[in-house]
Amino acid sequence: MKYFAYSQQAFIYKYVVMLSDTDQFQHMSFANYLRLMFLATDAMFLACSDSEFLSRYRFQLLESRMQFKKQSNIGDSILIKVNAAKGGAESFSLLYTFVLEGTGDLVALARQVYGVLDIQKQVGIPPMSLNRMKGILEPITVDEDYLIYKY
Repeated sequence: MKYFAYSQQAFIYKYVVMLSDTDQFQHMSFANYLRLMFLATDAMFLACSDSEFLSRYRFQLLESRMQFKKQSNIGDSILIKVNAAKGGAESFSLLYTFVLEGTGDLVALARQVYGVLDIQKQVGIPPMSLNRMKGILEPITVDEDYLIYKY
């Protein structure tokens, strides 16, 4: 998987389906879709995850769901578009849209909800707000009421 573009309010990654990705039914396996989601998430948050941040906080996966729409085949180029949805004070949602490059056919949809866990919980130090990640999340945030698909 490689970073492809940052445009139209989304991070976009590109992945080419390989022989090792497909199961006996020629679908990209569920495990590989999950791996791509986590790789995309890790790449997005690398910028705000310095040693100071990681010594105190962890991302906690609160919810994850995925729905498959179309079969993928060996050699297909899949674009993985990542958007954010409005979340709570200490949580955020990421929306993943998997489409075939060229045709734009929808392959899969996914949503992951993350919380931020303070592992030190030091007395007198306020818990982190998501302000640190605002610069990453705000530009890719979409209003779910106006989306064609339901994640």
